[in-house]
Amino acid sequence: MKFSATTLLVILPLLAAQASALAVPESGFARRAGNAKDGQGSFGGKGGKGAAAGVAAGAAAKGKGGAAANSTSSAAGSAATAAASNATTANGAAANATGGGGGGDPQTSLTLDPSVICSNFKQDGNETPTPGQSPSLTSQNNFINFCVGQTLTNGLQIQKGSCNPAPIGMIPPTTQMPTAKFQFPVNMANIAPNTAFTVKMAVSGFETGSFANAEKSYFAAPQQLNAQQQIIGHSHVVIQLMDSITQTTTLDPTKFSFFQGLNSPAVDGVLTADVTNGLPAGAYKISSINTAGNHQPAVVAVAQHGSLDDTVYFTVGGSGAGASNATAGAAAASSTDAAAAASTSAAAGGKGAAAASSAAAAATGAAKGNAGGKGANAGGSQGGAKGGQGKQGRRFIREAY
Repeated sequence: MKFSATTLLVILPLLAAQASALAVPESGFARRAGNAKDGQGSFGGKGGKGAAAGVAAGAAAKGKGGAAANSTSSAAGSAATAAASNATTANGAAANATGGGGGGDPQTSLTLDPSVICSNFKQDGNETPTPGQSPSLTSQNNFINFCVGQTLTNGLQIQKGSCNPAPIGMIPPTTQMPTAKFQFPVNMANIAPNTAFTVKMAVSGFETGSFANAEKSYFAAPQQLNAQQQIIGHSHVVIQLMDSITQTTTLDPTKFSFFQGLNSPAVDGVLTADVTNGLPAGAYKISSINTAGNHQPAVVAVAQHGSLDDTVYFTVGGSGAGASNATAGAAAASSTDAAAAASTSAAAGGKGAAAASSAAAAATGAAKGNAGGKGANAGGSQGGAKGGQGKQGRRFIREAY
């Protein structure tokens, strides 16, 4: 077939444009063309500048540099060619093969922006083998389809388990890691049974008071930071009954005596929770659970850090606490108090009694020591008992709240 010079001048530019549009993208993503500053590397760029990438189904992209298509789909290739032609005549308008695209906004686009792909995710961390170190899962696309085929969390609290596709989100610097400390009850405190009390917990490095709908938005958004780079979220307190104050076996996380989300902002750095009905006599553990706004546990920048939460052990009711203690004669006093009592008794005659706090096991009574100098355990409410031929021990009565 013969072509005139005029015909060739028309056809050659079109063939060149088609050849450029059919170029195979690297790793499923088109190389960026045009202005490198567009969108600071975001997908689609600003104003249609830069090239976008097609997913495995084949996608067409906009930009001055033309569009790219996935080479695994000839149909997608044809769509990419058409889009490339449109890009030069219609301000870089593009269409996503799946019907998305987001109009150039990376926050509404249904495709992954190449600028957020983490190169280290392609490595399992064991490039230099380390004894005992487990290899990481790897991904070339930021695990965007990790939950395919699994039950999605989808903002719900699914008790049978699920897979959550939302990213972790923003992570604070080490100078702004959240932390907490209970002001009441304090460690080894004893409080009256079935009597209302208020939990008080100090927090820092944490913007509290942000509480998403736990029934519809559970884990549904990434962790966010405020202008001070502090996690935006809220805390919770949970109180669990123990067999004894010295229990060493694990507790059942599905069972608790009291739980409350602290939705309001801290006042002067302190969060509070009212236990309006009090607690029955016994030994208890109280813990904080500091979370981001969508209830996910707080995530920080380094693996080695102090606890972001606090735990305190306390008793309710002197006699009730003693009855709950499985170890006979176990005292609720701290080791410092016990050591001081033993020292005082020994100085008085070598046979003295070891004193307990008001949370001591009054129900077990005073046990007589032998002539060899062993002291007796004394209930704090009894003020100490004589042990054998020894002197009466000092009283250690901890303030009850």
